[in-house]
Amino acid sequence: MWERVAHWLDRIVPVAEEYQIQVACHPQNPTIGDATYRGVARILGDARGFERLMAIRDSAYHGINFCVGTFSESLRQPANEIHDVIRYFGTRGKIFNLHLRNIKGGFGDFVEVFPDDGDVDMLQVLRTLREVGYGYMVMPDHVPTISDDEPTQVGFAYTYGYLRALLQTLEAEPEAGAGAPSGHDAEDRPPEHHR
Repeated sequence: MWERVAHWLDRIVPVAEEYQIQVACHPQNPTIGDATYRGVARILGDARGFERLMAIRDSAYHGINFCVGTFSESLRQPANEIHDVIRYFGTRGKIFNLHLRNIKGGFGDFVEVFPDDGDVDMLQVLRTLREVGYGYMVMPDHVPTISDDEPTQVGFAYTYGYLRALLQTLEAEPEAGAGAPSGHDAEDRPPEHHR
């Protein structure tokens, strides 16, 4: 499988560089690590897979659509470990896009929830992203629905309102010392998923 990925990257990254277009890969969802699912290798289901993906063809135009929810699904303690994953890829300039989605639980046992209702502190995630210099879009991924005539639209409206409040809170804070405590140095490898 990795040979196929390398073949594709060898063709697409030079074009992205020529036209100065950032290409970003979203992790496989739901994450099951590097295991197979119905006979298909799931090589991009955790931070280790993305570490390898980024190493195949290093480029300022090759990065990640960083989904907080999906990366959290691959961690045993996402509330703590997600910051190390953000720091690992963020300090390398590899986060091009951000899906702010939350979960309750962790690897192998989780449920998707609204961003204010999960185990991961989304304000702390935004602080960590600010710490590593992230300067692109923040958006929801998919969201739970709320009972209404338009359940999906109501769910997205709620989520966008919450995201806007988070960004306003972040804008009002001083930057110094705002990041979450780290259990790993950014030079370490990203946390690996747990089976």
